[in-house]
Amino acid sequence: MVHVVDGGSGLARDVVTRLHACGIEAVEGGSLSGASAVLLLGGMAPVGAPQDALTVMREVFTAAQEVAAVMATHGGLFAVVQDTGGDFGLSGGHGDRAWLGGIAALARTAALEWPAACVKAIDCARGPRDSAAVAEAIVAELVSGGPALNVGLPLDGRRVILDTVVAPHGAELADAPLDEDSVVVVTGGARGVTPAVLTELAVRYRPRLAILGRTELVEEPPGLEDALDQPALVARLASRDPGSGPVAILARVRRILAVREVRQTLAAARASGSEVRYFPVDVTDAASVHRALDEVREVFGPLTGLIHAAGVVHDKYIADKTAVQYEAVLATKLDGLRLLLDATRDDPLRLLCLFSSVAAWAGNPGQSDYAMANEVLGQIAAVERVRRPHCLVRSIGWGPWDGGMVTPEIAARFGQQGLDLIPLRAGAGAFVAELRNGQGPAHVILTVEELPDPPALRAETPVADETGQPHGPGGFSFPLGLQPMAMAVELFTAATRGRIPDQSIVTLRDIVLDAPGAAATPDGCGSVRVEGFSRSDQLELRLLGAPSRVEAVAQLGRTLGGGVWPDHPYLPPLDGGEDGGDVVSRGAVLRMPAAGVRVGAPGAVALLELGGTGASGDVPHLEAMTADAALRLAVLWGENVLGFPVAPVGLEEYRRHRFGPAGRTLHCLLRSRERAGKRALCDIALLREDQTLYAEFLGVALNPRT
Repeated sequence: MVHVVDGGSGLARDVVTRLHACGIEAVEGGSLSGASAVLLLGGMAPVGAPQDALTVMREVFTAAQEVAAVMATHGGLFAVVQDTGGDFGLSGGHGDRAWLGGIAALARTAALEWPAACVKAIDCARGPRDSAAVAEAIVAELVSGGPALNVGLPLDGRRVILDTVVAPHGAELADAPLDEDSVVVVTGGARGVTPAVLTELAVRYRPRLAILGRTELVEEPPGLEDALDQPALVARLASRDPGSGPVAILARVRRILAVREVRQTLAAARASGSEVRYFPVDVTDAASVHRALDEVREVFGPLTGLIHAAGVVHDKYIADKTAVQYEAVLATKLDGLRLLLDATRDDPLRLLCLFSSVAAWAGNPGQSDYAMANEVLGQIAAVERVRRPHCLVRSIGWGPWDGGMVTPEIAARFGQQGLDLIPLRAGAGAFVAELRNGQGPAHVILTVEELPDPPALRAETPVADETGQPHGPGGFSFPLGLQPMAMAVELFTAATRGRIPDQSIVTLRDIVLDAPGAAATPDGCGSVRVEGFSRSDQLELRLLGAPSRVEAVAQLGRTLGGGVWPDHPYLPPLDGGEDGGDVVSRGAVLRMPAAGVRVGAPGAVALLELGGTGASGDVPHLEAMTADAALRLAVLWGENVLGFPVAPVGLEEYRRHRFGPAGRTLHCLLRSRERAGKRALCDIALLREDQTLYAEFLGVALNPRT
């Protein structure tokens, strides 16, 4: 049962109707307690101002908390839908709806915290369409969109999958946005990693800097100058005031260290040539922000630059995060940004830079709120770039720094995702270089080496033309006539084994085709390529270039055994099979003799005969050819029991067992699982001569061929 939460979108009723039409049980609203499948539509609701959008995000987060225990323990479906232009805000043309953008980042973190759940974030542009048309687009993506986590549905009918690409610097700006006359306001710039950035700015451009921070610059008690770190300060203060408890002493020590850090930052920037003023300000308080900026203008003149780097973290899993923690994280980033943009609306800004995080793109367990806030920054940057054509606008999604808010625990989690820490000087240099990059996008990610969720592979395999010769350079080509799903299972298996070479069983699940009617590789197909994206203990894989794109998820490290496959006691022979010939023939490599095929309502059986090279396993693409033969047996069975042409449209799970030679024959067993109306579902096993499993195809879905 799918629980559809309207969230003010006005779409729930039409979505439930469409789900029912697809044979899926669904209900509008109701309690989410114990729900194992939820669709949250709040991100499609109209918003009149940023505060409206932030309220919607809070409601979606609260709903996620309601189902977190079930999703984390048992899995299920967690899907969120938002309207930020159908491209996750990249175009910048969606105005205040950008403040909704964090909903997708919540899903990205949920996918990591709930590995057993199927999680999806859909950005569906509503535009002038009526609710029925929008509902149809959303349900179509849910039903047939496959495992892709981030899917955009723009108004023009395209389907957009988010990706990252390595973006070299473009031509440097002839007129940099900073110089000695610049007046730059920096939030959160006196502590953490931002001081390294400010020092580099001061060395390079010597702008006048107005730093806004939370720390009050109070004088520390005398006699502590030689106590240089936390243990020394704790010992000194405890000896002076033995009546104070450890919590109170530690709080005093942290205030002292914070003030010292601010003073060091100010001194370093001044020593590098910049004029610097510090303003203790709560950036979430409108009156304080306006007073501080008015004072900056009086002292320095009109504001020409804004760097919003303030941020706090309260790391807890979605299920455990308190409302106070959530509000604190979002307020510092988003309320602060909203007030700063409003207060500088009439200033001649030439630079607007927002410090975001790689967590916005990749998600990060325990940082759902932080990821949400930073994703909004990226989308706001795109909007402001449209609004301010003469201003250099950047949202920088920083990878983890070697310092600042990145504690050793957070750094360890980033390390598990393959991300190294950014050294302070290297990060500061990258920031200054980005300010001179005149052709960069509004939203960039800066990391040490690879981007988050880097492509695990980008492999290309040529497909033969009608002469049997491959298109493209080198290598053995896929032969003509292979079904895209058959090509996919081989290439996806190879990709998975490339990550874990000694994995004894490879499991692929949720294999779907986006154009199932295009069943085989035609002449002139060119080449197919595989792209894979690492996420936690999975690979998200897709096959591109074939007549039908195929997507799947590979489980890394999964070693489930095979099922039990007794032979069918009796099935009638295939009509016309006694006349000889082959149902499938791949020359000397593989054949499925028609005489050995038996088909009936309970299932089907067939024998695959492998030639010498096929038996040894030395033939390229043997796995794809055996998969193609198994799927063709499924088509024979489906057409026999349904009475009309069918095509495979999906596969719940594919398991490849015990890699090595296949032997001289493979016994192909098919068993019926379900027949309903015009659809059928079956399982298939390929067994070696010794009755050990070679491969299993579980949940082969057959629909009428279009």
